[in-house]
Amino acid sequence: MTYQDLTNRIEEIRKSVSTIEGWLSDAAGETLYRLARYIPIPTVVELGSWKGRSTSWLGFGIKDRGEGQVYSVDQWKGSGSEEHFLQQFIGQYSENQLFEEFSNNIIKHGLQNIVTPIQSDTIEASRKWDHNKDIGLLFIDASHDYNLVKKDFEFWSPMVKSGGYIVFDDVPSWPGPTQLVSELPKYYNHIATHSNIAVFQKI
Repeated sequence: MTYQDLTNRIEEIRKSVSTIEGWLSDAAGETLYRLARYIPIPTVVELGSWKGRSTSWLGFGIKDRGEGQVYSVDQWKGSGSEEHFLQQFIGQYSENQLFEEFSNNIIKHGLQNIVTPIQSDTIEASRKWDHNKDIGLLFIDASHDYNLVKKDFEFWSPMVKSGGYIVFDDVPSWPGPTQLVSELPKYYNHIATHSNIAVFQKI
């Protein structure tokens, strides 16, 4: 694929994903796409999915490389410190409606064979994860509370293979994840912080 082909493909995805409600910027989405497409191990875990905007960027990356899977972990109910923040959104929805909208968006974009939803608390999901299955990319975007983000990191990061990536959303816009990324061990190499995400590679 030429540089122009890749540019055209990203623009095509941007237009498609723009129909999905969410807070992820196009620039952040492009980063997720590129990581998912080129990481050594094509296994992606996403903590926090909402309606599937970031999921779709990740899913297209895996789809375009021709192998791999995206595992999206969410309760689709809102959780932790942002329950109040999300109440204005959640209050509009009947039970299971958020998950149905997520599923419909995934199907609409032809990613139903790429994306595996895990309707669960993130910590419980980590306990059930096959620890022999290495993760190439971990995207942390569930709770924004410092202690809860830290738990997500502590429970999931051991499954990320050396050379793999961890991306934190909402850095620097939320203090919780922003504080945590400043405390990461030295064997996590800071690659970039831009478009409200922070990218680290596990050495």
